[in-house]
Amino acid sequence: MGRAGPVGRRVSAPGAQAAVLAFTRRGIDTGFERGVVPVADRAAWIGEQELPGFRGGIDARVSLRTDAGPGLHGAWWPRSTDLAVELPELVAALARRGVHVTRFTYPFATWHAVPRKLAVGDRLVRVGGFATGDPQLVWLTCAPDDLHLELLVVPPGTEALFSARAMRMASVPGAARSARAVLAAAGRHPALRTGEIPVQTAG
Repeated sequence: MGRAGPVGRRVSAPGAQAAVLAFTRRGIDTGFERGVVPVADRAAWIGEQELPGFRGGIDARVSLRTDAGPGLHGAWWPRSTDLAVELPELVAALARRGVHVTRFTYPFATWHAVPRKLAVGDRLVRVGGFATGDPQLVWLTCAPDDLHLELLVVPPGTEALFSARAMRMASVPGAARSARAVLAAAGRHPALRTGEIPVQTAG
């Protein structure tokens, strides 16, 4: 597959106010096969998603711009490169805020491969990968208007202040299109004061 960077049109969903949306990580064994990922004790898992903060407040981070236009539309800071764990939680967290992901596209070089469809609650998310392009980006297509979001991926395990800077820079109006440029700028930026870190917990 060639370069897969769709261009975003607008961000109007509730809660997508350039703040960091908190979600959390579940360590279940999906035991997936080719096709749809089966989840053991599906009813219990769906019920768990209704609780704020999943797993007692262990959070990961995603931020979104509020304006339309070219460039990055936000950033995601996952806890691992295991999409079978990280992606369902990202999708569920955004759905609770009115952003319904229907397709997720990722670079093979950065992530562990997953099936072409993932079950998240009662929804299926189509998943596609590509061998070329920026390894620090992912692309989301969202319902109901085929909204396209291009997100910077802050590498798992990155130091917290650096990650907060990168997420803020990727979420401001007119954000740069280059993930590499944002990450480089975040590394040069002076240390933030605690009150400047744009992180909020789910609730």
